[in-house]
Order: sequence, then structure tokens, then C-alpha cells
Amino acid sequence: MAITSDGTQAFGIEASPVTINSVVYVAEGLSFTYEGERKDISDSNGEPTGATVVPRNTTISGTLQLAASTTEPNVRQQELVLSGTRNDGTFIIVDCGEAETQGDYVKVTFNGYKKIN
Repeated sequence: MAITSDGTQAFGIEASPVTINSVVYVAEGLSFTYEGERKDISDSNGEPTGATVVPRNTTISGTLQLAASTTEPNVRQQELVLSGTRNDGTFIIVDCGEAETQGDYVKVTFNGYKKIN
């Protein structure tokens, strides 16, 4: 019996499957980065009085198993929706790699950021 790439095998990934343009994909190896920036605080004389951290973007990278071999592998500028995890939300895919075939599966790597509004 051949393995069918129908997007239903989640491979134990918490945030899988994901939805892009109403198409279901299996996500593998998702990695999240929570960026921040240190801001120094000074008094009116320019003397340092403290520091704080300002949250910035949340970025995402990983691999998507395409829903079918006919699915368009160019997922740039698409919205990826995650639900049921601590990283719930909508992510914008900025770039993606070339599609690679592994057996009956077609996979593509990607990078993106969390949509703010």
C-alpha cells in the first residue's frame, strides 16, 4: 500500500496540520524565535537608571509537506494559520526554498513572521 500525501499525518508535531489559503499542510520541524530589543533608560543628566526589554517580532521557520503533488510549492506571501498551540495566530511567509521530493511527499522549507494586525 502506498503512502498518500493527503495532509492528515501530523508526525507528532504539536502545531500540525496548518492551513494556508484553505489548504491543509503538514508542518514539520517548526522553530519559533521571540525577538526583543534592550532599551537603556537614562535620567535627565544622561546617567543610566535602568534598562528594559521591548518585544519585537515572532519569527517562524520550518518545513511544509505539500497537501498533494499538484499543490503549488511557492508559498511566499501566504498566510499560515496555527491554532491549538502557544503560538496561535497568523504568520506571513516571507520566503521559501525549492520543493524537494521524498518518496510520495513533496516538502518545502520556509521562513516568516507573526502578523501583528
